[in-house]
Amino acid sequence: MKIILAITTSLIAILSPASANTIRGTVSDGSGKPMEGVTVSAFDEKLNQSTSVFTQADGSFTISGLRDTTLNVRARLLGEEDSWKKKIAMETSDLAFTMKPATGAILERQRPANSGFSMLKWNSAKDKHNFKMMCTYCHQAGTIGFRTPERPVDWETMITRMDGFGGLYKHTQKTLVKRLIDTYSDEAVEKWPAYQAPPAPTGPATKAKITEWDMGKRFEAMIHDLEIGPDGTIYAVDMASNSIATLDPKTGKREFHRFPGKYRGPHSIELGNDGHMWCTLCVSGEIAKFNLKTRKFTITSSAEPPARRGSYPHTLRINPKDPEGLVWYTDAGRNSCFSLHPKTLKVKEYKLLRKDQAAGAGKGESRGITPYGIDFSPVDGTIWYSKLNGNRIGRIDPNSPDGDIKEWNPPFRGPRRLHLAQDGTVWVPGYGSGVFGKFDPKTEKWKVYDLPDKENQIPYALNLDPKGKVWICGTGNDALYRFDPKTEKLVEFRLPSRVTYTREIEFDEEGNLWTCNSNAPVRHTERGYGSIIKLEIVGDELKTAGK
Repeated sequence: MKIILAITTSLIAILSPASANTIRGTVSDGSGKPMEGVTVSAFDEKLNQSTSVFTQADGSFTISGLRDTTLNVRARLLGEEDSWKKKIAMETSDLAFTMKPATGAILERQRPANSGFSMLKWNSAKDKHNFKMMCTYCHQAGTIGFRTPERPVDWETMITRMDGFGGLYKHTQKTLVKRLIDTYSDEAVEKWPAYQAPPAPTGPATKAKITEWDMGKRFEAMIHDLEIGPDGTIYAVDMASNSIATLDPKTGKREFHRFPGKYRGPHSIELGNDGHMWCTLCVSGEIAKFNLKTRKFTITSSAEPPARRGSYPHTLRINPKDPEGLVWYTDAGRNSCFSLHPKTLKVKEYKLLRKDQAAGAGKGESRGITPYGIDFSPVDGTIWYSKLNGNRIGRIDPNSPDGDIKEWNPPFRGPRRLHLAQDGTVWVPGYGSGVFGKFDPKTEKWKVYDLPDKENQIPYALNLDPKGKVWICGTGNDALYRFDPKTEKLVEFRLPSRVTYTREIEFDEEGNLWTCNSNAPVRHTERGYGSIIKLEIVGDELKTAGK
């Protein structure tokens, strides 16, 4: 039954719009040599916003589009101490930073999660994959926050909470607490080898401008997914506050629209063909429409009658070319995908295949099935999905009377949030294996690509930009990766904030990338907030972007 409810709006900030103010400068080492690839960030404290660029080969940087206010500016590079300039006025053109090598505790604090995770030793690769699959769903593993459980909670209580899915191997459950203490106690960390910082970014990896807006209540936010509205407003779900959060990138204005009544667990959000936002409510087993004009919610069950509610409605997608505008979504708590008609709210369930029915079926690496990512084919409108724990990708033909469902087993572990290219190629992140792959539906063949340090990577999601380049979440090492399918070259873009856990990628009409930091618990993150992040390609890259 359809329920229509009013919303409550909480205004966070109304501030003056950004202008074209600019600061410039250089970064060099102690000998005066220019340093390339240093991240220089200008922090606007009133807006809780930062704007970051990378130094070029001559050590220079330019940060434009800033408000006419004083800013705190930071130079950051792995292996070097952060360098700050406080209360910097606009139109500064001689800001000079001198970097100093980091040592001791300062260097250790820079260690990203993938490096810290690599310190945790296992008896087999299978055990490590199982831990990655079960214990890094919400946060990075190996960071300072991860290895410091909240007081007075101890490791055993924490691990019991983390293994809520019950998917850890029994022998791992028996030994994990000791393994973690032996690796991550203060005494153990003191014996680790010093962190070896990777080389600084060069060339294409420095051609980006990154803007980050802190979102939500400090130490309580969980900005899970986001979507871009018709007017450029960013809509995101804050699971912690049971709200849809909005951000006006031009002014920095934030609003929070709380779901009515009980806690519902907002999870995934997409723009519908009707011009409104649709959202999965995983805890209450519902689907919600957020009317962008009235700011009111329409909430209905995500299950097909006679079931009263869904189990765990998860990711949703909507084909903009679908004349009916059907809302498609996975349910991670049952072996099904669903469609919902946006006008009638009629739900149809597609029961997915059993293990013995999949093509090239292999053993899933944990208990459970977990239908997860979902997308549509631009070629024929078929619906594609992944089974995270069942280790499958599958296809539904909605034009067939029975759905004509088929599934395949990928040659890696943990297919997560997949996306399809314009030619129908299926691109899939291998969360458990630290890889990504492409699947050709015509030949049913795979090609797999490794991420750097793949055994310690947890690529959560990927998406394709308007020019066909594949962007992959560097969920475990504070990065985003861009892969060119034509040249098969991979570029790593470092994100400016430590402990940035990304699980969704969207693109605006100009081709700029949008994602959010949704590490949970948020206390692990550098500033204790969730955030919305925009990455723009700038400089020399623009000359060859279309080639």
